[in-house]
Amino acid sequence: MIAVVTGAAGGLGAALCRVLAARGYEVTGVDVVPGAAEILDVTDPAACRDLAERLRPRVWINNAGVLAAGDVLGQPDADVRRCVEVNLLGVINGSRAAARVMAEDGRGHILNIGSLASWVPVPGESVYAATKHGVRAFTLGLAAELKTSNVKVSLLCPDGIWTPMLHDRLRDGHAALSFTGRRLLDAPRVASAALDLLDSGALVASVPRTRGAQVRALGAVPELWLALTPLLNRIGAFNQRRLARTRR
Repeated sequence: MIAVVTGAAGGLGAALCRVLAARGYEVTGVDVVPGAAEILDVTDPAACRDLAERLRPRVWINNAGVLAAGDVLGQPDADVRRCVEVNLLGVINGSRAAARVMAEDGRGHILNIGSLASWVPVPGESVYAATKHGVRAFTLGLAAELKTSNVKVSLLCPDGIWTPMLHDRLRDGHAALSFTGRRLLDAPRVASAALDLLDSGALVASVPRTRGAQVRALGAVPELWLALTPLLNRIGAFNQRRLARTRR
């Protein structure tokens, strides 16, 4: 069985490649930087289609993502554009390409990597959170459209993961809300949860589950979440300082 993982050069993508290979998949990890099996720009829909048609994968994981942290009004236009194109359009492009060949082949599973930011406002990471909200909406809509086919679609929403995306954010106050958990997740744990989701065929899962349930509940009352934001920012900033000391 063939599996494709985007954003595979490091971090969660590399961990996903390892757990899939251990399960017996023939894995093709793709990225725009060296370290992946093939080069693929997920913002290029034609390139995604070409790859899907050539490999005809059984599993396609849309993992590629970038973090845009900062004051929305002050963020460079190029950073905003790249975040939206990679995080949201990349998922849409990959999903459409994979779904087309999977529907032709009569089976397949698309797994999109979202975030706990898919459920709540995230001041300081508003653009990033907007893309993850979009990923959630797109995944649920696509799942409904493919319901009568043998193509499954799932969404995994992890908490903050200690990967290169956050390595350089320990002193970035705008990214404090990414550090509000008791501890950052490690990539192998999230990759294992992704494999569990592929096995179960469930629509949505969060890592960790309890924190996911809390965030989803608070997401239903955004005014309460925003009222808690100053406290959450302080917690996140404290955790950033603690990590900065221990990760030297």
